[in-house]
Amino acid sequence: MNLDLQYLGYSGVVDAGGGEAAVSFAPNLARERVSFDAALKDPVRYREAMSALHEVVVGDLRFRRRDKSAYEAWKADQQKLEAQVRAEAFKRAKDDELKKLGKDAPPPNLEADFRRMHQLYWKHRVDWANELGRNDPELFRHLVPCDPVVTVAPDTVFFECFAKDESSYGCLFVDRDAFQGGAQGAALGTTNVDYSIALFDHFQTLRTYRPTRLLVDPKGFEVKVQGAADLREEKIDLPPSWLRGFGQLQAAMALPSRRVELGVEAVYSILAWLKRHREKTGPRSIRFQLTPGQPPLLVLEPWGVEIQSRGPAYQGEKPEAIKVWGRRRLMALARLLPMAEGFSVQLLGSGLPSVWVARMGPMRMVLALSGWTANDWSSGAALEMLAGDLREDLRSIDALARHLQAEQRATLAQLAQVVPEQPREVVLGSLHRLAKQGQLVFDFAAGVYRWRQAMPFALAGSVLGPESPEVVEGQKLARSGAVKPDHEEILAGARRYVFATVGKIECEGILDPDGGFTKGKCTCTFFRANGLRKGPCRHLLAMRLTFNRTNEPPGPSGLLH
Repeated sequence: MNLDLQYLGYSGVVDAGGGEAAVSFAPNLARERVSFDAALKDPVRYREAMSALHEVVVGDLRFRRRDKSAYEAWKADQQKLEAQVRAEAFKRAKDDELKKLGKDAPPPNLEADFRRMHQLYWKHRVDWANELGRNDPELFRHLVPCDPVVTVAPDTVFFECFAKDESSYGCLFVDRDAFQGGAQGAALGTTNVDYSIALFDHFQTLRTYRPTRLLVDPKGFEVKVQGAADLREEKIDLPPSWLRGFGQLQAAMALPSRRVELGVEAVYSILAWLKRHREKTGPRSIRFQLTPGQPPLLVLEPWGVEIQSRGPAYQGEKPEAIKVWGRRRLMALARLLPMAEGFSVQLLGSGLPSVWVARMGPMRMVLALSGWTANDWSSGAALEMLAGDLREDLRSIDALARHLQAEQRATLAQLAQVVPEQPREVVLGSLHRLAKQGQLVFDFAAGVYRWRQAMPFALAGSVLGPESPEVVEGQKLARSGAVKPDHEEILAGARRYVFATVGKIECEGILDPDGGFTKGKCTCTFFRANGLRKGPCRHLLAMRLTFNRTNEPPGPSGLLH
């Protein structure tokens, strides 16, 4: 999808006069007018929170094949070295011959002068490379596919971003209590804001002793920008997978989940252990051992390290063990630990998205993680399975959208009154569809749905692109009960051999400790043509979803996952 962006100037920390600084964001002039201006009570807390959001923006933990360019460069250097040795030998021989002919010898300080000028050259070359990395828009677009989104709401201002690897979503809520006095000339709405590496560097200059204002600058909307020297226009091509992942995680945040309260020391222990240790085998998960009336117990696999939370007791109805993957993305929370008052985690289920909320007084940071670091078929299919009982209604979607657009925020009970004739599953299904289209966001702390258009329009199916037929049919097969599990066997290394009949087709496979296929076999046409290169066929996918949902192995405490 092609997205048009127009900015007047650049975002940055500017001098507002009188010893005051202003964090000035340049809004996207191609969208509706949005503005905000108020003084921050705690600039350092805002600095650290925005720095954590930056870690989400540039996050990319996707697997990459081994890079042999360094070895090839070493071989080229060796060849150059040999050529240099030959050249130096030739030069020495030439100098000897010149001396014999009575010519002047080379200056005695020639080598020292050469090294000094060579060092000066490389210093300026490195400075130029760093400057290019900070200010080259084309290079920056390879790092950040889309600029962050800022929404000015009646009670809060919040910034949203989505990681390049399509697996992490970050949102920073800054309530009006975080500002001194009321906002001057606030215009409610949502827009993109100019973002760059240089802006992140500017954030690091914020200090407690220097008054700071948060400014979503409205001047670009108030002047005739045509022909302005600092008007910049960008056209970026957002891939369908990025858009689909953004809406998918948004929709996941509003689904029913288990709420777990964690103390700051528990999150610190997770990050400290992961910082010092690197796993070599799977499973690479965090297992939440949940027992009603007791604080959660977290187990870091494969080491079996137990972390006991000192926070409130789990309020669920039954004992459970839930695994979440992609834990190294939690490093984005590291800078928030000194300011955090506590953490809340929303767990949708094993292998499904998890939402981590850091509470920092009038600010809160939301970090939503997809089930796997690679936002692939597995996480998307399992998520749709979870939402399979929800039903959507076109009239309800339109009515709920108009109500939220007018009121800006509403609880589920209030939204149910908008369409009183519809049952709860239709209301939730309609809200689920609006979230996938990028039209709303769910605020856990306030317990409300907020109107927020991530794009200037709803993300239709034509924009997101068609879903894989194998994923769609695999979900249908698993949901309809067409999978008949025949055999499951625990193998070495915590792997599982599974065999099942899907409809009239027999298929089998080996699941690794993280729940993915390492080997598979099916007699369908898709598998015979592609194997596992394009992902599992519909039958293997249905078998995997069924086994992971109903036949997960017990944990050390005997609780079912």
